[in-house]
Amino acid sequence: MSEPLVTFALFAYNQERFIREAVRGALSQTYSPLQILLSDDCSSDGTFEAIKEEVAGYDGPHRVLLNRNEHNLGIGGHVNRLMELADGEFIVAAAGDDISLPTRTTDLVEVWSKGRALSVYSDCTIIDEDGAYMGVGADLAGNKLTLPARESWREKARSGTMRGLGGGHSWDRAVFDVFGPLPEDVVCEDTTIPFRAALLGEVSFLDRRLIRHRRHDTNVWSPREGHLGKELEQFVEHQARIRRTFRKNCESWLCDLRLLASRRPEMAPDLRRAAEDVAAWIEFYRSTESALRNGGPARLPDLLHTIRRVRRLGLEPVVRASLLSLSPVTCCRAQRWLHLKSSAVKQVVKSKLKPSPGRTLPTARNPR
Repeated sequence: MSEPLVTFALFAYNQERFIREAVRGALSQTYSPLQILLSDDCSSDGTFEAIKEEVAGYDGPHRVLLNRNEHNLGIGGHVNRLMELADGEFIVAAAGDDISLPTRTTDLVEVWSKGRALSVYSDCTIIDEDGAYMGVGADLAGNKLTLPARESWREKARSGTMRGLGGGHSWDRAVFDVFGPLPEDVVCEDTTIPFRAALLGEVSFLDRRLIRHRRHDTNVWSPREGHLGKELEQFVEHQARIRRTFRKNCESWLCDLRLLASRRPEMAPDLRRAAEDVAAWIEFYRSTESALRNGGPARLPDLLHTIRRVRRLGLEPVVRASLLSLSPVTCCRAQRWLHLKSSAVKQVVKSKLKPSPGRTLPTARNPR
């Protein structure tokens, strides 16, 4: 019996400094048959030129396709474009600043082929912008890479957010066949896609370090000291953008829940209850974003409206929404202070993290 065709999709944008190692990791994959999509989202630097140079003369076993978007599509639109180009039954995503180890696709397919998981994550090794070891993904304080595999879609809807690692993510084509393209304004595809997968089946976590995930100042999403050290006004704006991102994610979840409720009558009651929770989180993120952007206390009728909508989620979201609505700047000042203290502690921990004696980090070589 022949192996299924798999697509390895590398997403890049303004990552000229790191893209060569990412491409080498893609070309080093041991799985076959494999389609490799190397795509640049209209970078303004030399990312696409570096991709072309790395694949020039490649004569390995994989079918390689290069794509450069004429206009910047953003993360959601970029994922949709690559799904149009992908021929594989299973898609392995990779970021242009990370490095995939040679067996990554093989190991993920092994889990997926058992027929239960529609989305698979793996663990990772964390490296800095120079490639130096920082730690192990699932063990770092505050890192919750395994979270999507531990929660059901009901729990995710109830919590209003989830964390994953887009560069370590893979999914079954059926996820897009059922739900269609991502909303183009979605930033965190690694929350939207696994939520869809959880609605249809399972999300699995593979406890193997299959990528070297890079932390640097231009990461799209990971928290970084650059935001924390800014002036308070900039920090407030950053917090408002975070809430806007979460709101967009929840709006996407709400559409998916309603779509599936219309198609799966036996699931409809549970899906509708989950949709009510997600709608409450949308109100929470909308109201707190608005308070942060306005910078002053919310009008009492607006606050009462938010409390009525959010109270189904429990006491904590109500308190958070109330405090942010009444005194957003004071809340951000306290949050920024706590983040800076936490960051200082993490720097001390980071300085003590070293690989085990005699252990070296695997590297991906260009198999030309």
